[in-house]
Amino acid sequence: MNSKTSGNGILFGIILCVLIAMFSYVSWSFYKPISGPMWAFIFSILIANTISIPKKFSLGIQFSSNKLLKGTIASLGLVTSASIWLAVGVGVISALVVIFFSLFFSFWLGKKLGLSKNLSALIGVGTSICGASAIAAVGPALNAKKEEMGIALTSITLFGLLAMFTYPFLFTNTIVGEWLNHNLTSYSIWVGSGVHETAQVAAAAAFLSPDLVGPALLIKSVRIFMIGPIILLTTYIINRKTKTISNNTKKFIFPYFGLVFIFLSFISFLFDSFLVNSFIISSWVNIKGLLGTIIIPFLLSVAFAGIGCNVKIREFRKLGFKPLVIGGVIAMLAGLIALIVTIAVTSLV
Repeated sequence: MNSKTSGNGILFGIILCVLIAMFSYVSWSFYKPISGPMWAFIFSILIANTISIPKKFSLGIQFSSNKLLKGTIASLGLVTSASIWLAVGVGVISALVVIFFSLFFSFWLGKKLGLSKNLSALIGVGTSICGASAIAAVGPALNAKKEEMGIALTSITLFGLLAMFTYPFLFTNTIVGEWLNHNLTSYSIWVGSGVHETAQVAAAAAFLSPDLVGPALLIKSVRIFMIGPIILLTTYIINRKTKTISNNTKKFIFPYFGLVFIFLSFISFLFDSFLVNSFIISSWVNIKGLLGTIIIPFLLSVAFAGIGCNVKIREFRKLGFKPLVIGGVIAMLAGLIALIVTIAVTSLV
């Protein structure tokens, strides 16, 4: 393949992913509980499994699902300021307990059911952190197969949507409401700690009151901030047993983009805390708003389109229903743990 052909292949592959991302945003405008990136993932899988994508597109698709994805995840740090630790209060306890318990149990149950560590980790981080974005962040760091990322994304989307409807139902129609003293603030902590994706958290909170969306998303922000540390943690846990070909020693594959995420989140914190000029503050707020609501979500959609274009549905059959079993069990346990911790922490204040 000459350089001109290679360049065209990269360009055509990226254009395909961009077109899918654009179409996904049209769909998202009609049904927001499924995020733009997840719509892009769904559409790209349908395309990849119904028509034959030219091989020359593969370089551009690979760029979108790898380098673009890593860069976009790193840039999330700019809109996920470390200042959330100061704003959340006791709700941070519930969020952190859910994160680490879900991860631990996902590894344990995945081992019992014979799933790969990568797939177990992806389902765990998808449930405990922020759904699709967490899977997209950790997948490249683990060198996970596209099929592993695909089944994890499918599981997280399914059970995240179920959680979105289940939480408000349980609060208003069962003894769960009594356990939380019918307190809407406690409900927002529970939802922010337990529901998978940001859009689903907002929807579950809004079912009871639009005023709960802000507090629930604030708790959710703690989980989003943990993307960076969890990338480093899960990569270390899985790769510590990786052996080099030459000397059979253990090797740690370092995910630098996770470190960049953490660094940028602290830069964002410094800007949020110490900017004093009103014009600069206003400009910074506008930049963060543009990044967080348009640019980063769209780039994630392009990256997810690249992931979906590499997924073959026939590979899902080899994994059977075990990933869905883990996804369902972890989702229920995350909700239960979030409920227990929410009851505990709110009773102390």
